[in-house]
Amino acid sequence: MIMTIVFVLITFFLLIIPHELGHFLLAKSFGMQVDRFSFGLGPKLIGFKRGETEYTISLIPFGGFVKIRGMQLEERNLPGSFYNQPLRNRILVLAAGSIMNYLVAVLLFLMVFMMGFYTFNPEAIIGEIKPDSPAARASLLPKDKILEVNGKKIKGWEEMALAIKENKEEVLTLRVQRKEKTFSVQIKPVFDPQLGRKVIGITPSSVFIRYDFFTSLVKAGKRVFFLTGAILSALAGMVIGKIPAQFTGPVGIAQFIGESAGMGIIPFLFLVAFLSINLGLFNLFPIPALDGGRLLFLLIEGIRGKPLDLEKEELIHYIGFIILICLILLVTYQDIIRW
Repeated sequence: MIMTIVFVLITFFLLIIPHELGHFLLAKSFGMQVDRFSFGLGPKLIGFKRGETEYTISLIPFGGFVKIRGMQLEERNLPGSFYNQPLRNRILVLAAGSIMNYLVAVLLFLMVFMMGFYTFNPEAIIGEIKPDSPAARASLLPKDKILEVNGKKIKGWEEMALAIKENKEEVLTLRVQRKEKTFSVQIKPVFDPQLGRKVIGITPSSVFIRYDFFTSLVKAGKRVFFLTGAILSALAGMVIGKIPAQFTGPVGIAQFIGESAGMGIIPFLFLVAFLSINLGLFNLFPIPALDGGRLLFLLIEGIRGKPLDLEKEELIHYIGFIILICLILLVTYQDIIRW
């Protein structure tokens, strides 16, 4: 339990601090005044002031914020104000948080690929054989390599699985390599109702892979790009009703973190990277009170050539914030019920 809490805090630190640091560093570089940098939400626990900025740790670790002067209506004409900056600078400051989340994801995946991990072996080499399965009855063994299915040469595991699935015959003839010997066996597949296809009761072997720095960097970038597309595809499926809508709040995320940490450092790093992509992408959605909502108003300002009514904009953000908090509480309640 204590280790789970530690890993949860580490995760939220890796998600929140870089995000807020992105806003903070870019705002400071443009000459904006940052009044507060907070890890956590709610009542302040501890803090100190250095220069013009107060640095604090607050009670609730599921968030954080950077208070830039001028983001509130009454401060917009003060020196060092956010809204005294050119439109381009304001857009960059708001986008910097999500950019940092994506950089964190790339760095974490870079570590994963450089450290190495066990993964599915693409070759048609048997890893395990289920007891009392057709493969067990045919005397197949782990590390056996399947070369042919019904006389057709097999290039890898997926091709072999497809050949078994699409087989019309009652009995398969497999050509198998065991060390230096090759031989043929006849095997009768069975239908697995859970998988919805024919199987012979074997699982793939695993292989340990590790890459050099530059290969890992390329693969990390591709993995981040792929997961972003997968998240957007899943959200689109939820919107059109193709897949059921499922969301997880802080409690559910804490459960996933505890489970992944128990499986080892690689699954933990993978999960944190995935969550970082989620956070970066979610904050770019045009939802009032989020970075994406504020970016939308800035884009409208750029198109119109002048800002929208500031009081109305603040009201929209305030309503969006209340709705967002209500949704988070609802999702958290569902997480607790599932738990």
